[in-house]
Parts: sequence; structure tokens; C-alpha cells
Amino acid sequence: MNKNVIVGIVIAAVVVAIAAVALYKNPPKSAPAPPGGTPPAGTLYIYRVRVESGHAIEMTAYYAPLANGLFYGQVANQTRTYFLVKDGMINVLAQSGDNSQRATYYNKLLEICVNSTTAATVAGEKITIGSSRCTPSPNPLPAVKTFDDLLMLIQGLPGPVNGTGWVKSGVAQTPFGQATVYTNKTEVPIVVGLTAVLSYEKQVLPDGSLYSFKVQLAYGTQVAATLTYTLVNKSQITPEVRTIIEDLSVPVAAAGGGGLDILKVAEKIGMSYNGTWPAAVVFFDLECPYCARLFVHNYTLFQGHKLVLVDLVVHPEALPAHERLRCLYKNSPAEVIPTLRQLYARFLAGDSNYTSVLPQDRCPIDANAGMQLATLLAGQNVGTPMVVVVYPNGTFTTIVGYDPKAIAAALKG
Repeated sequence: MNKNVIVGIVIAAVVVAIAAVALYKNPPKSAPAPPGGTPPAGTLYIYRVRVESGHAIEMTAYYAPLANGLFYGQVANQTRTYFLVKDGMINVLAQSGDNSQRATYYNKLLEICVNSTTAATVAGEKITIGSSRCTPSPNPLPAVKTFDDLLMLIQGLPGPVNGTGWVKSGVAQTPFGQATVYTNKTEVPIVVGLTAVLSYEKQVLPDGSLYSFKVQLAYGTQVAATLTYTLVNKSQITPEVRTIIEDLSVPVAAAGGGGLDILKVAEKIGMSYNGTWPAAVVFFDLECPYCARLFVHNYTLFQGHKLVLVDLVVHPEALPAHERLRCLYKNSPAEVIPTLRQLYARFLAGDSNYTSVLPQDRCPIDANAGMQLATLLAGQNVGTPMVVVVYPNGTFTTIVGYDPKAIAAALKG
């Protein structure tokens, strides 16, 4: 919960779909809603969203109460994210350029599960990845019945939990009529000696809809971030939004696959070696000590398997060395592995001139595609080394970090 408090408000400034991943970890809890009517189903509420944390970011959000659920959409730059809460499930659609992700979160006995499909274009190749996983959880998905419930969930906020919850604090005049103001102050311990203070305010119109919703995150007297929703318009649900809601109404089916697409892209941008299934795609950086350990001490794990080496340049200063290694691959591919192991051994020994074993010529690599592919597979957990074991049926396993035992188990199938 505390980690969600630290980053919850700032989540609004990035892809909102990421916030949904936190649902099965720490479902937020909301205090009882204050008195008020229920907004009429079929109305679309349009909000201006402003995030202030060092600098200001503005977005547009859409909310519609439905006869059997709630719809929320958010547009920020080139990213569009939509949520539909319906029938005990949460369906998510995130779109950015040519990339899209769909996910369905649902309850099972003592578990919260998510089915997802991701479609993206990397290095000019289309990739579609499907996954299904369940995580043990003593709590089911949070009940979401109101707009503020939904905002708490999407932004990863704990909700008003102190005292009696929302407190009536007065009235305010708005362009949509008089609103009743409710407030709450919630304190959440982060570490010893540090407490996050969340100050909530919402203004409720007579029909039960929110004119504004504001939450301020502070540490002591220092304000760290402020998130504000302000109603700017309301209308009937548009045909475009109706189409999105109908699309979101179809849950994502449980499925796994996409490994062959991953392998195809890796072979296009990386250095490939023939062998038997399963295949191993190894993301590496030439200044990564754990990559060095993997190749120096555990390379035998990959012997005999299909192998693709993909440059994942997390240290920009290592780029020239990666380009020199690629020239070696173009001219003498069989020498790459022995040279790489020699280079990494010198790196581990503290040799400051460890890249001298590489040729001086430099050949271009698609470092951006390597990072894009790795991020697609590991999200915020991307790092080196990273090994993706791909099976002939298209399923795959991703291991992030130096974990020889997990790699060995995956390669055994």
C-alpha cells in the first residue's frame, strides 16, 4: 500500500494501464460514500485532469455510469487508456501509436487473475503476445461503485480511510450549479519517521456526479504532487465512446503465446546461432557485471540450443563496443561467443581496456528496437541480463536478472 501512495498520484502522468497491474497486489479501500444521488446512466462526463509535480501535465478524462458498470477513459499525448468495470471484472484497453494492450482482471478462489494480449510493432515486425496468470490474494478485486472509487483504483490511491471517511465541509458554486464539498485527510506511514499525508476534496453535484476531485500528496509541510479532476462538459454517450464500451465488454480469453513472434524480431535485430529447441534469446549489455557472470560461468547452459544475442544497451557509453561486436558478427560470426566470453572475463578482472579484444570497425545496431522488445516483455522490470526461453509451440518464459537455475529449468522445458 505504501508504495502505491508514493507513486499513485504520478501514475496519472504515464500509461494508466500500468496502474491496473497493482490491483492484485494491494486493492485500495474506500470509506463509505457521502449522501448523494446516482448519476444517470447514459451520460458522458468530460473532465480536465491536471497533475502538478515539479511541472504541470494536463489530460482529458471521460466517465460514464452504465446500467451494469462504469466506464473510464483517459487521453494523454498519444496514449489512450480505457477501463470498464462490469460483472465483477475489470477490462482495460491501452493504446499508444501502433501498440495496444488488452487485459481482463477477475477473481478466483483466493486469487486474482489477469488475461492479457499485447500487440506491437518492433523493427517493422508485428508482435502479438498473450498471457494468463493468477496471483494469490486474500482479498478479491475491490468493489467499484462510484466515480471516486474508480479514481482511487486507477491512480493507485488508498482512499479516505481515517476517522469517519468523507466529512461535509460546505458548499461551492460551480458552472453546473451548487455542489456539496466533502473533505478528508489520510495519513499513511511510509518508513519510520516519514508519513505521507493525502488531503482529499470532492465537490458533489445534486445529481450525484462529481464536479471536482482533488488529492494532494505531502510529506510534512512539503507538497509533493497534486492531482485535480474538473468537470468541463457532459452529454449523451457519443457513438465513438459507445463503440469503445462495446469493445471493452468482451473479456480477454485466457491464452499464452507470441514466442515465435519474439524470436522472429530477435533474429532480425540480434545475432543468431542455430541449434535445437527450446530457443534462448539473451539480452545483454557489455558493461553489465551479471551478464559477464552469465557468459563466463554459465554459458554451457546455452550450448546446443538455438541462441539469439540481442543488444540491450542500458549503459550508453557501451554503445561503441556493441557496434564493434556487431562488426565481428558480420565478418566472423563463429568468433563472437569466444570473444564475448574473453571480453567479459577481462571485465570481471577489472581490466579497463577489456574491449580491446574487439575489432575497431563499428557497424550499426538497432539499440532502440532491442530496448523496445525488452520493455514489451518485462515492462518496468527490464534489466540485464534477461533471457527469454521460447518453445516450439510459441509459449515462452522470461527470466530477468542473473538466475542460472531458473534459466536451466526453463531450457529443460
